[in-house]
Amino acid sequence: MFPANILIPPPMYPEDIDPLPDSILFDPIGYISDRTNGTTAGAFTKGGRRIEVTFWVAHPPRASYFSVHSPAGLEIDDHPAIVATEKDLALLRVPICHPNYNSNNSTGSDYFVYEAGTKPTLRLVAMPRYLSIPDSSVGLLRFRRRGMFFITILCWTFTIGQYDLHLYTSETNSWSKRLMHIDSPEAAKNYTYASKIISIGGEQGSMAGLVAWVDLWNGILICDLLQDSQILQYIPLPSPRVPTLRGGSPLHVRDINVVGGYIMYFEMCLYVGLDLEEGWEGATSRMKVSRTETEWEEGCRIKVCSDPTSSRVPPNLQEGTVLKEPVLKGRHAGFPAISLHDDDVVYIMDKHKFLDKKASVVAVDMKNQTVKGAADFVSGVFFGLTQVYIPSGISRYMGP
Repeated sequence: MFPANILIPPPMYPEDIDPLPDSILFDPIGYISDRTNGTTAGAFTKGGRRIEVTFWVAHPPRASYFSVHSPAGLEIDDHPAIVATEKDLALLRVPICHPNYNSNNSTGSDYFVYEAGTKPTLRLVAMPRYLSIPDSSVGLLRFRRRGMFFITILCWTFTIGQYDLHLYTSETNSWSKRLMHIDSPEAAKNYTYASKIISIGGEQGSMAGLVAWVDLWNGILICDLLQDSQILQYIPLPSPRVPTLRGGSPLHVRDINVVGGYIMYFEMCLYVGLDLEEGWEGATSRMKVSRTETEWEEGCRIKVCSDPTSSRVPPNLQEGTVLKEPVLKGRHAGFPAISLHDDDVVYIMDKHKFLDKKASVVAVDMKNQTVKGAADFVSGVFFGLTQVYIPSGISRYMGP
């Protein structure tokens, strides 16, 4: 038997006839379903039970999702989740029912690496049993040409500026650990915790092996997984270009990712119930991917009005109509996600009330100051305070 809260049916979209997009927005929370398609792959759990994973890809701003099924009747105690994606890989966490289940400990979940392709595969990965592993501290680095990948976990040692780096190498199917230090005492005081992890370097060249743990309130810790160095390089985020109201998760108002050889950063501020016109404003900055570059360049800036009665916003957001003026219907906007394939586009969640279970995802063209499209956001869980979708480039590796 499954808990009732994870048996919510997954959304059903009309089939897209267009080719798969180069990047998508993943709902990180999975569903339980026995439906399958060409992306379905299977493996065995630690307990020897068969499990299958299937991905359901939609063109953004619609959310893509994944589902899990156990032909052997395996009991799953909570929602499966996407922990990270990188190129053709996705790291998945599946909470398995057993008497000593602990949702905050790796022993309470099985972890799998899904590899997309014409013949997709699913691989069980043994996580360190002695660690409590929040999803936000786990990263994935892929080397397709070498047929290998790394899983990284950065854990604070309770000493300012010191962290244990736990590293899984697929070639040896083993974990290692080394002590890491932030490169300056001042930086060590500024950095708090990782909101997000991004892969910076490619597969070859001087940038290969670089991974970054991003504190979206303060700065970035960069680590070279291919070197024996124990140094974590700290780079502060750019100075705020919009008002900053700290509190809660920074994922509600900020995002960062690597796009086209640049680290792209987006920040926004929401105006609700103030003596100002309601809405929000946002700005982008970027920094060239380099081992020596630390300067940010200013990018686009936009101010968006909130008008629930506006006739300029189509009533059926699923149509994705292009708007000529930046006006949204909801009073609460947030959870920005930088597009990985559409230049200067940021996806924003738009809701009438912050705690609403219904929302829309809007594709905002920062450069041209327009709304390119919008879609209803459907999720089987409440999504008021945490990350609600994950940009991913795995879609370019799916299909024939």
